[in-house]
Amino acid sequence: MAEGRLHRILSAVVKIKPGEARLALLLFAYFFLITAPFNIIKSLRDASFLEDLGPNFLPYAYASALVVGLAVSLHARLQAKLSRRGLLRSTLVFFLLLDLAFWAVFSTSDWKWWTLLYWMWANVFVVVLTTQFWILVNDVFNPREAKRLIGFFGSGGILGGVAGGVLTGFAARWMNSHDLLLLSAAFLLAALAVVAALFTGRGWGALAGGSPRPEGPPPSTGPSKVGFWDCARSVRKSRYLTLIGAVVMVTGIVSTFIDWQSKTIIFQAGRANLTSFFGFFNSGLLVFAFLFQLVLTSRFIERFGIRLGLMIYPAVLFFMSFGIAVRPDLLFAVGIKGSDKALSYSLNQSARELLYIPVVPELKYRAKIFIDMFLNRFSKAIGGLILLVLILLAYGKFGTVAGPGVLAVVSAVSAGFIVLWMVLNARLDRAYVREVRLQLAKKWERPDTLISERMDVETAKLIVDALESRTQSPTLFALHLYDLARRRKLTPEIKSLLAPPPAEPSPSLSNPLMESEEALGMPDAHDPALSAEMDAEIREILALDSYQKLMVEYAGRILDAPSGGAETARMELAKAIGLMDRGSPLVGRLGDLLDDPSPAVFQFAAESAGRLRDREFVALLVRRLADPLSRGDARAALEKYGESIVGTLADFLADREGGGGVRGPVASLLAGIGTSEAAEALLEELDRGPSGLDEDIIDALDRIRLRNPALAFPGDAVRARLASVLAAFGPVSGAADLLPVFRLLGLIHDHEDIFRAYQNLLKGTKDSIGYAIELLDHTLDPETKSRLFPRLDDLAGGGAAPART
Repeated sequence: MAEGRLHRILSAVVKIKPGEARLALLLFAYFFLITAPFNIIKSLRDASFLEDLGPNFLPYAYASALVVGLAVSLHARLQAKLSRRGLLRSTLVFFLLLDLAFWAVFSTSDWKWWTLLYWMWANVFVVVLTTQFWILVNDVFNPREAKRLIGFFGSGGILGGVAGGVLTGFAARWMNSHDLLLLSAAFLLAALAVVAALFTGRGWGALAGGSPRPEGPPPSTGPSKVGFWDCARSVRKSRYLTLIGAVVMVTGIVSTFIDWQSKTIIFQAGRANLTSFFGFFNSGLLVFAFLFQLVLTSRFIERFGIRLGLMIYPAVLFFMSFGIAVRPDLLFAVGIKGSDKALSYSLNQSARELLYIPVVPELKYRAKIFIDMFLNRFSKAIGGLILLVLILLAYGKFGTVAGPGVLAVVSAVSAGFIVLWMVLNARLDRAYVREVRLQLAKKWERPDTLISERMDVETAKLIVDALESRTQSPTLFALHLYDLARRRKLTPEIKSLLAPPPAEPSPSLSNPLMESEEALGMPDAHDPALSAEMDAEIREILALDSYQKLMVEYAGRILDAPSGGAETARMELAKAIGLMDRGSPLVGRLGDLLDDPSPAVFQFAAESAGRLRDREFVALLVRRLADPLSRGDARAALEKYGESIVGTLADFLADREGGGGVRGPVASLLAGIGTSEAAEALLEELDRGPSGLDEDIIDALDRIRLRNPALAFPGDAVRARLASVLAAFGPVSGAADLLPVFRLLGLIHDHEDIFRAYQNLLKGTKDSIGYAIELLDHTLDPETKSRLFPRLDDLAGGGAAPART
C-alpha cells in the first residue's frame, strides 16, 4: 500500500512504473546526501585557496589532480574485493573520518598550504562518490529505464548541491568557515543510513563488481585483474570506451579554463567573505540545473536522443567563451560558470552516463574507474598545465595578475577545444548505436532463404525422381540419368546411389524414346557415365528430322488416344520434350501436357516448360499455381523465366476478381524473381488498399529486401502503408503480432538492425526489450516512433514513451 501511494506521488513528476518508486526515491536521496556535503566542501575549498594563495596558483591546484590516480588504483582493488554495499559503506566512513580530520587541522593550524592538500582531498571525494553512484545506476537499469528515471534521481544530486550551497552561504556568515565541515559530516552519516535501506531485501550486497541483471555474462572463474593499468588497458582496447575517455578529457580541459577565468574575475572583483559568496553562487547556478534535470532532462533525451544531449553543452560554452573574451566582467564570469555547471550537472551528466549502459558489466566497472575517476581529474591537470604555459607566454613570468588579454587568449584556446569536443561527440553517438546493436541478437535469417541458398534443391529433386523412376519406368530412369550427366551432377557418390541391385534388369527399349540411346550405346545403370562426345552425338540425333517426325507421331498416339494414353507414357513424353530444342515440332504438344490433370505428368511438363522458357506456356503454368499438388512444380518452372514475365505476373496479381487462388503464389513468385520491377509490382498492389493479401505481399517485399539490400524502396509509400497497418492493429499480445510492421520497416531502414530489434522483442525480457527499443530509437523517424513505441513499451508492461524528433 505504501509503495502504491509513493508511486502515485512520484508519477506526478516523473514517468515511473509500478515497483520502481522505492528504489528511485532511495537513489534520489543517496545522490542528494553525497552532493550536499561536497558543495559545502567545495565552497570552503575555493574560498580558502583564493584567500590563502590567490588565483595565480590555481593552475597548480588543477595539476594536483594527478594524485587521483592513486585513489583510482586503490578503489579498483577494493571494488574487486568488497561487495557493492560494503564498498559504499567503507567509502562513506573513510571520507567521514577525513572530513573530521581536516576540521581538526583547520581549527589548530594556520599553515596556508593545507588548502592545497584539502583541494586534492575534495577532488578525490567527489570523483569516488559520484562514480560509485553512477555504477550503481548502471547496475540496476537498462537504457530505456534509465532514460525515464535518470532525470529524477539525477536531480537529487543537483538539489543536494543547491541545499549544501545555500546552507554554506548562510552558515558562513555566523560561524567559522572550517566548522562547516561538521555539517558535511552530518550529511555523510545520513548517507550511510540510506545505503543500508537501499540494499535491504535486494540481494545486491553480495555482488563484488557484478551486475544484478539476470542476463549478464557469467562470472569469470579466474581472478580478475583490477589494478590501475589493467583498467587503462581495458579502455585502450575498446574503440568505444576510448572515445568516451577522449570526450571526458576535452570536457575537463574546457571546464578547467572556464573555472580559472571565472574565479580570476570573481577574486579581482574584491568580494568579501568568499566562503559565503561561493556557497550562494554554487547553489544559485544549480537551481536551473535542478529544474532542468527534474522536469526536462529525461524528456529531452527521450525525445531528442543522446546526440543532441551531448551537443547542447559544448555549443552553449562555445558562445559564452566569446562573450567573456569581449567583456571580461563579473556578469559574464558568473554566466559562463553557471552555464558550465548547470548543464554539466544535468543534461551532460545524464547523457554521458547513458553511454555506459550498453557496455558489458565487467568492462564497464573498469572503464568508469579509469575514465570517471582518473581521466576526469587528469584532464584538470592537463588544463592547469596549459594555463601555466599560456600565462608564461603572455607575461614572461608567473604571478602577474591576469588581464583581459590573457583571458581572451584562454577563451580562444577554449573555443578550439570545444570544436574538437563536438566532433568527438558526433563520433561517440554513432559508436553508441553500434554498442547497443552488439547487445542484440545475431543476424536475422529467414528459413526459406537459408534453404534456397544452402541447398541445390533442383538437383536433389532430380535425384529423387531418378530413384523413383528406377522401378517405375526404365525410359524415365534413362532420361533422368542423361539429364544429370548434362548438368555435370553425376558424381561418383550419386552414381553409387542410383545404381540398381545386380538382380535388377537394365533399362529396356520399349518405345521410340529409347531408340536413340540404344543406337549410341547408352550406358546401363551400372555405369551411368556420359562423355562430352556422347552428349554431342545424342543432341545431333535428337535434332534429326526423321527422329522428330517419329516422336511427333508417338506423341500423337499417346495424347490423342481416347483415354489420353498411359500416365507413365505421358510422363516420359513430358520429360523428353524438355531435352529438345525450342524449335522442335514436339514442343507444340507440351501445352496439352501442362493441362494434364495428373500431378505427376504436370511435374515433368512444367520442368520442360521451365527449360524451354516459351512465353505461350506462362499462363498455363500460372493457373496451375492454384492447385496445391502442382504449385511447387509450376513455381519452379516460372522462376526459370526470370524477370521477363514480371509484367504477366503483375497482371495476375492485380486481378482481384478472377485471380482465384493464384494471387498469393504469384506474390511469392515475384519475391523469388527479386528485381526492382518485381518489387514495384508488389508495391503497386499494396498501394491499392486492403485485399486480404497484404501479409503475403509484405512478406514478399521483405524477401526481396533481404536478397537485395541495395534495392531502394519508396520511403513515402512504405511509411503511408506502415501508418495504415499500425492504425488497424488492435491490442498487441506479443511481439510476433508486429511482424508485418517490422517487415515494412526493414524495407526503408537497415534490415539487419530492424530484425535484431525484433528478435530481442521476441525474447520478451525487460533488458532485451529495452535494448531493442533503444536501437529503434536511433533508427526510426519521429512519426513512426510516435505510432510504434507505445505498443513496444506495452510489451514491457509500462506506459508509452514519447518518440524523439
